[in-house]
Amino acid sequence: MKKRKMAVMASALVIAAASLAGIEAKTAYAVEGWTSDGEEWKYLDDEDNPVRNVWRQSRDAWFYLGSDGVMKRDCFVEDGSGLYYVDEEGKRVENDWVLAQEDEDSGYEAGWYYFGGNGKAYRKTSTPRKTIGGKTYMFDENGRMLTGWFDRDGEPLDEDDDPMVEGECYAGEDGALLTEAWLDYSEIDPYALDDITSSISGRDYNEYDRIWLYFNNRSKKVRSKGDRLVQRNIDGVTYGFDEYGIMLPWWSKAGSVSNADKSNPSSELSARFYAGYDGGKLLKDSWFWMYPEEGLAEDDSNDGEYSWWHTDQNGEVYRDRIKKINGRRYAFDGLGRMQTGFVLFDGSRTFVAQYDPDVWSSQDFKDGNLYGGEKADLYFFSPDELNDGSMQTGDEVSVELADGVFTFGFKSNGIAYGSRNELKRVKDSYYINGLRLEADQEFGYGVVQDEADTYRVVNTRGKTVSGSKKVLEDGDGGWILVINGQFAARVDDEHKPKWHNGPDGPGFYHYDPDNKTDKYAGGIIAGPDTPPDPDSLLDEEKLNFE
Repeated sequence: MKKRKMAVMASALVIAAASLAGIEAKTAYAVEGWTSDGEEWKYLDDEDNPVRNVWRQSRDAWFYLGSDGVMKRDCFVEDGSGLYYVDEEGKRVENDWVLAQEDEDSGYEAGWYYFGGNGKAYRKTSTPRKTIGGKTYMFDENGRMLTGWFDRDGEPLDEDDDPMVEGECYAGEDGALLTEAWLDYSEIDPYALDDITSSISGRDYNEYDRIWLYFNNRSKKVRSKGDRLVQRNIDGVTYGFDEYGIMLPWWSKAGSVSNADKSNPSSELSARFYAGYDGGKLLKDSWFWMYPEEGLAEDDSNDGEYSWWHTDQNGEVYRDRIKKINGRRYAFDGLGRMQTGFVLFDGSRTFVAQYDPDVWSSQDFKDGNLYGGEKADLYFFSPDELNDGSMQTGDEVSVELADGVFTFGFKSNGIAYGSRNELKRVKDSYYINGLRLEADQEFGYGVVQDEADTYRVVNTRGKTVSGSKKVLEDGDGGWILVINGQFAARVDDEHKPKWHNGPDGPGFYHYDPDNKTDKYAGGIIAGPDTPPDPDSLLDEEKLNFE
C-alpha cells in the first residue's frame, strides 16, 4: 500500500510538470512586441492582440499604431491636443522641419511644419512667435509655417490690408522673420506705393529708386511716429525712416518755404540728408553736392539746381550761418546752401543776400549801391564754387567785377573794410564796402574824401601819398598839389608849380620860367591855410565823391 501511494504521487508530479511546460511554451510564443505581415508592422500585446491609436518605442524612435493597428508612415498624426508627423519609416519626427504635401483627408495644407523635441508641431498659441535655431518663425493654428506680412498682433495681413500701414513684421520665403535685417520692398511689390506720400520726407515713393525697410532685434519694422523723424544706428551708420518704415534715401522734410522767403526760412526747421547714392546713410560732418528738397526751394528742386551743403556731427545741415570747417570758413544761407561771391550777413547767424561778383561795378561799391549793404556786413567767398568757396581775407584780394579786376580788403573775421557804406582807412589805404580806392591807371592819381573837408591823394595801388610839399603830375598833364599830406588843388599849368613865400604868403604858386621879371607872377594856387579845391579835379580823379 505504501508503494502505490508513492506511485500516485509520482504520477501527479509528471502531470504538473507537463502543464508548466505547456504554459511556458505558450508565453514564449505570445511575447509582447513588434511583428510584421509583409510590409506592414503591428505591435502585439501580451495577448497577441495588435495595439491601436497609441505610440510604441523601438530603440530611440517612436512609432504610431493607427486605428487598424498598423504602423503609420509619412503622414500627420493627431494625438490628444498634439499634432505629430511620422516619416516614411514610420519614425516620429522630432526637432526637425517637414515639407508636407496637401492632405485633403486630414485638412492640413501643404507647406513647412516644425516638430519639437517631444514631436509636437509648433502651432499658433497666445505667443505666435517661435524661435528655432536662433531664428523666429510664425505658424498658424494647424502648425503650418507662415510667410509674408504680419500686423502688430502677429496676424497675417489680409489681401486688402496695406503692408506699409498695417505691416509690422515680415517673413521671407524661408519663413524666418527679418531680424536686424534689411528688406528691399521694391523687389517684392514695386507698384504698391504709387499712391502713398510720406509726410516725413514730403515725397512720393515713385521718386525712389529702391524701397528699403529695416527690422530691429525684435523683428519689428523701424518707423517714425507721426511727423517725428526716427533715426537708427545700424552697423555704425545712421539711417532715417519715415512713418511707413521706408528708409529715407534723400532729404528729410525740411518744411515748406515760399519762394519769396526761401533765402531765409526759419532756422528752427530741421534739414537732413540721407545719401541714397551711398546706401542711405545720414551724412554727418560731411560735404555733399545736391539740389534742395522741394519744400525748401521748389523751383531749384525742380530745376536740379545743385549746391554744396555741409552737416554737423548730428547730421543737421548748417543753415543761416558762417561756419569754420577744416580751418576755413564758409557761408550757408537759410536753406543750408553754401554761398560764394559777395555775401551779406547781419551778424554771423543771419543770412541776408548773396551776389555774384560780376553783377556789380566798382562804382556800385563806391556809391553804396549794394542792396541790403547798408544794414549788413559784407563778406567775400571764393567764387570757385566747385573747388573752393571759402572765405577770403586780407588787404589785397583780387575780385573780377563787371568793369574789371579790383582789389578788396577784408578783416581776419571776413568782414569787408568799410562795410555798411562806411569809408575805412587801413594802414595807408582807403576802402569802401571792401573796395580799395585806387587811382585810374591812365591818370596815375586819385583823391579820396576822407572827412567833410579832408581829402587824400592815392596812387594806382591805393597807397596814400604823403609829404608836406609835394607836386604830382597826373596822366592828363595836370599837377596835383599835396600840402601836409592832404590834397590842396589841381592845375593844368604848362610848368610845374613851385613852393614860394610870395606876397600872398607861403604856398604853391604858378611858375613861369620864361618870365624874366617875375616867375611867380601867376599868383598863389594853394597854401597851408587855403581850403582844398576838389572842384579842380578831373571827374576820373574823384574816387568817392562827385
